[in-house]
Amino acid sequence: MKDFRFVDTAQISAAENMALDKIMLEEVAGGSSPPTLRFLQFKPAAALVGYHQDVDLEIRQDYCATNGIDVNRRLTGGGSILFQESALGWEVFGIIGREPFIGSYESILHKICSVAASGISRLGVRANFRPRNDIEIDGKKISGTGGVSLSGGFMFQGTLLVENEVELFLKALRVPVEKLKKREIESLMERICFLSDLVQPVPSLGEIKRAISESFAEALNIRLVPGDLTESEQNRLQEELPYFNGPKWVRSRSRPESEGEPIRSIFQTGAGTLRVHLWVAPGGRRVRQALIVGDFFTIPTRLIHDLEACLVGVPIERTALRMAVLGFFSRYEGSVLGMRPDQVADAVAAAGDRLLLMGSEFTRSEVNDLFLLNLGPSELSLYRPKWLLLPYCSKDPKCEYRKIPGCDQCGGCEIGECFDLARSLGMTPVTVQSFEHLMEVLNTQCSCDEGMYIGSCCEAFYSKHQSEMEQVKARGILVNLDSTTCYDLGKGTRAYKGDFENKTSLNLSLITKTLRHLHGSCGYL
Repeated sequence: MKDFRFVDTAQISAAENMALDKIMLEEVAGGSSPPTLRFLQFKPAAALVGYHQDVDLEIRQDYCATNGIDVNRRLTGGGSILFQESALGWEVFGIIGREPFIGSYESILHKICSVAASGISRLGVRANFRPRNDIEIDGKKISGTGGVSLSGGFMFQGTLLVENEVELFLKALRVPVEKLKKREIESLMERICFLSDLVQPVPSLGEIKRAISESFAEALNIRLVPGDLTESEQNRLQEELPYFNGPKWVRSRSRPESEGEPIRSIFQTGAGTLRVHLWVAPGGRRVRQALIVGDFFTIPTRLIHDLEACLVGVPIERTALRMAVLGFFSRYEGSVLGMRPDQVADAVAAAGDRLLLMGSEFTRSEVNDLFLLNLGPSELSLYRPKWLLLPYCSKDPKCEYRKIPGCDQCGGCEIGECFDLARSLGMTPVTVQSFEHLMEVLNTQCSCDEGMYIGSCCEAFYSKHQSEMEQVKARGILVNLDSTTCYDLGKGTRAYKGDFENKTSLNLSLITKTLRHLHGSCGYL
C-alpha cells in the first residue's frame, strides 16, 4: 500500500487554485512532493475556460465582473465551466508510468472517473462514467473531469456540482451549444444535475469529502496521509500568483484587435470543436500566425502550440495546409484526443479556403460570416442558387406568419425584402419554422444535382448542426446573423422546436451581396 498526501486547500481564489495546479504537479513530478489527493474549492465563484479556449468566446466577462465572479484558465483541456462556491473539486497528482497513471490517457480516464463515480455513489445516488470525460447520474452530468501531463508528472481532476444555481451557469458562460444535441435536452437543466436535486437532506461537505476520499483510498490501494503544502509549494505560490492572476495567463488564447482580422473556420467532431484562426502575412499568401482553440484535449498539452508554430510561413492553400498538418502529426509524439490527424488537417484547410472568397466582392470580415456546406469556394460557380432559406425567428414576433411558412411582405421585418430579392433572381424563398422543417426542406427540395441553397443562421446554430446538415448532401451557403440569438439567450431548445419568442436580425447587406455575386458568377444576371 502506497502513501498519498491528502491536502484540503478549502476555499481560495481561482488564480490561487490554478497556480497550485501547476506548482503541485511540477513538485510531485520532480520528487519534491509526494503523490497527492487534493480537495479544492473556489471563493468567489469562478468561470474557467479549458486550456485551449479563448476567454472572449466562452465567458460573459461583463456579467462576471459585475457579479464578482473570477475568470481564469485551467491547465486541463475541455470546455468552460462555472465553479460555484458550493462545488467541490478533487485532484490526483502522480508520476506518469506509476499507479494510478499507467497506460493510455483513455485507460487512465476510465480508471480515475470510475473511482470518482463510485465515491459519488456512496452519497445515495448511482453515478457512472460516461465517455468522453463526464460522470453522470441518469444521463445528466454531475461532474466533468480532465487530465494533464507536465514534466513527467500527471494531474487528473474533477468537480462535483452540489447546489443548484443553473441560472448562474447560463448567465456566466456562453454555453457551448454544439454539445446540446437534438432530443437530448429540453434545457441546460436536462443536461446537468446537482446533488441538492437528488439527495435530501444534502450531505454535508465533510460527508462528501469522506465518501470520495475513501473511494480513492480503497480502489487505488493507497493510504491517505493528511498533510499541508510544502514550504517550497507555499513560496512558489506567492511568487507565481501574479502571473496566474494576469492577462498573460488568463487571456493567453485571445488575440488583440490590433493584430487584425484573421480568416476563420469552425469544425465540429464527436470529440470537440476546433476553431481555426489564420492571420495572413504581407503579400497575402502565407500564414503569419495561427491560433487553434476549442474544447478538446491534447497529449501533451503544448501540442497545439507546436502545431501553430509549424503552420507559420505555410502557403494558405488547401493542399499545402493539409500536408503541413499531416506532416506535423507524422513526426510528433502526441495527439488531439478523439480526433484523427486528417480531421485537424481538414479544419485548418477549411480556414485557408476562405482566402479564395476574398477579393473585390467580400471583405475578410464578410468571408468569416459565410459558412459553406458540401462545397468549396472554387465550386460556387458550378451550381445555380435556387432556394433562399430564412429563419422564422427573424420575423416580427407579432406577425401572423411567425409560426407558419411564408411571408405577406408587409415591410415589418427584413424577411419581406429577402422574399422580393429572391423572386427577382428566380429563386424560391422559404421560411424555416423548426429544425425538423429545415431537414425536410434540405432532403426534399435542396438535394438536386444542379442547385444550391443560400440560408441564414447564427454561428452557434451552424456549429451545433454542421455535421447533420452535411450528411444531407445538399450544397449551400449560410450567412451569419446577429449573435444575440436564441442560443446566446439560453433558449436553443425552444428555437429548435420553433417556439423562440425573440427576434433575430438578418445581415441583409451580406445576404444581398452573396446572392448577387453567386448569380453573376453563374451567368444568371
